[in-house]
Amino acid sequence: MFTWLRRLFIGRSGVPGLPGATRPAESPPTWGTLLLDVVQKSSRAQARLTLHVEDLERKLEGGLAELRGSLSSLRGATSGNSPEREPPWDEILDALDLLEEASRVAADAALASGLMGVAARLERFLTSSGITRLTSIGHIPDGRLFRIVGTQPHPSFAEGAIARVVRAAALRGERLIREGEAIIVRNTP
Repeated sequence: MFTWLRRLFIGRSGVPGLPGATRPAESPPTWGTLLLDVVQKSSRAQARLTLHVEDLERKLEGGLAELRGSLSSLRGATSGNSPEREPPWDEILDALDLLEEASRVAADAALASGLMGVAARLERFLTSSGITRLTSIGHIPDGRLFRIVGTQPHPSFAEGAIARVVRAAALRGERLIREGEAIIVRNTP
């Protein structure tokens, strides 16, 4: 790209240059230096963002590998235990809540899409394990499943409906294994 910009700003005369001789360049237009500076800065910013995304991917892969190891050790440890006892699902559920929140506030659409892909994989794993997450945004919360932790205005939802889920509720069959936390709509002061 820089080669293209140089060609754009180097003046061309009708006389061909001699080999080994440099042609005198005309001064670039005033907007040209500004454009070149903007392109250089955006290239640097893109390189920094690429490094940041690669770092996040490495951390995510490491975390998922650790999570797989933890889950396999939990399965081995709980295979001899009574069926009444639940393994601690809170870490996976909390990670899923954090992924959904990060994808909601992500400025980059591609990053948000990638985070939602990881969240979908974790959701499929939980579903295959018999766990149902409840995120009833826009509905009136069930007091047996959700604890209200705050209010915020949201003109498109009814008063008292869930505006945002801070922590999803989780069920195994009909049994509650984790209470959810929600922020409800309060449009009147």
